[in-house]
Amino acid sequence: MSAQYTYEKKLERLDNCARLQSVDRVPIAVATLYFPAKYSNISYEEMFYDNEKYTEAAAKFALDFNWDAVCFLRSFETVPLGLSLAATNPELAINVAIASVMGGGFGHDILKDKYSKQPGRELPKDRESQFTIEEPLMSEYEYDALIENPFQFLSERIVPRVYGSLSQPGSAQANSALINFGMQLSAALANVVAFTKKMKEVNCPPWYMALAPNPLDFLGAFLRNFDKVLFDIRRYPAKIKKFCEEMAPVFLAVGKATGQLSYELTGSRRVFLPVWYNSFLSYKQYKEFHWPYIKYIAEELIKANFTPLFSFQGEHDHLLDTILEIPEGKAIAWFDRTDLTRAKQVIGEHSCIAGGIPPALLIGGTPDNVDQRVRELLAEMKSTRGFIYSLPFNGIGPAKIQNVKAMTEAVFKYGEY
Repeated sequence: MSAQYTYEKKLERLDNCARLQSVDRVPIAVATLYFPAKYSNISYEEMFYDNEKYTEAAAKFALDFNWDAVCFLRSFETVPLGLSLAATNPELAINVAIASVMGGGFGHDILKDKYSKQPGRELPKDRESQFTIEEPLMSEYEYDALIENPFQFLSERIVPRVYGSLSQPGSAQANSALINFGMQLSAALANVVAFTKKMKEVNCPPWYMALAPNPLDFLGAFLRNFDKVLFDIRRYPAKIKKFCEEMAPVFLAVGKATGQLSYELTGSRRVFLPVWYNSFLSYKQYKEFHWPYIKYIAEELIKANFTPLFSFQGEHDHLLDTILEIPEGKAIAWFDRTDLTRAKQVIGEHSCIAGGIPPALLIGGTPDNVDQRVRELLAEMKSTRGFIYSLPFNGIGPAKIQNVKAMTEAVFKYGEY
């Protein structure tokens, strides 16, 4: 493995890449939860629910693999509950959201959300978490009510539909669940602080900890579902746009608040901006219903001295030129299945690119296969003004350990400048 670097050196390397400045080698930054569990020989259930084992597994992985940054976030099921509190108690709203992505499975067990299935609960103990809307939680006839007062709509209509324990507001069951959740919340937040402290000790900055959702993805992922929103864009375009206009400043506020918390705890100013609908929309639809609000959030984060970390899921090839609208050297474009050579041609002199080899190769290939593909990729991408080696979000849970080691060694070997 490469020589150990300090926490500060790794932060600097990543920040320099984002600013399109020179670095000594290509950094590695990946989001992975369940591969570290496999590596430490603990169950996925333990990784999700046992904070002590979660921290031990993350620390062991960080020390042994020596990546520049890793995201060990777990789930998103309390995001709607947190957002419903934003108008009345912003600090509590942020804490609830942070508890979801960092605090483990207590929220799922207490609130009984309908979004997620977790290992050791609805799934076998070594099955990765699943997050889906099986049935829309909001009908097409409720757009007017949602737009008129989004927070009231979330609080009074969505929260009871999403969380089984809160299905009857004011009942003994709901009150007991909220009290229990509140009691567990402070411990969860203390665990977050302890975890980030431990990651500093093992020289492992977060790839990201802060989060800024965007309106269209929130609508599809948490309220309607992806297919329904694609129909709604055609049937209710004005209502979709109005919702996005109303909610974009709210999601910006979430990004700024979590960004500041991330900076105070970890020193990182990266804010995660997941983009999910890009593969499903035409160029025209993307520019009309999705990108204006994502761009607004990103540009305002940049003005506040944060670094947007776009996660462009699926294929983004037909939309690459829109990234040129973001200020140069101020954001990271993290790609999933986009052709990196094409991305280099379009934005390689404008924005930092993050990407890597297909996870399927780490799962089914050999160390020699992996070494060759990494060597070929870096030979192509090292000439960009900023490149970070990464992998798709949580894409390597079942990967072979020897292949991940081969990948790491190859990046260290071929990624030097």
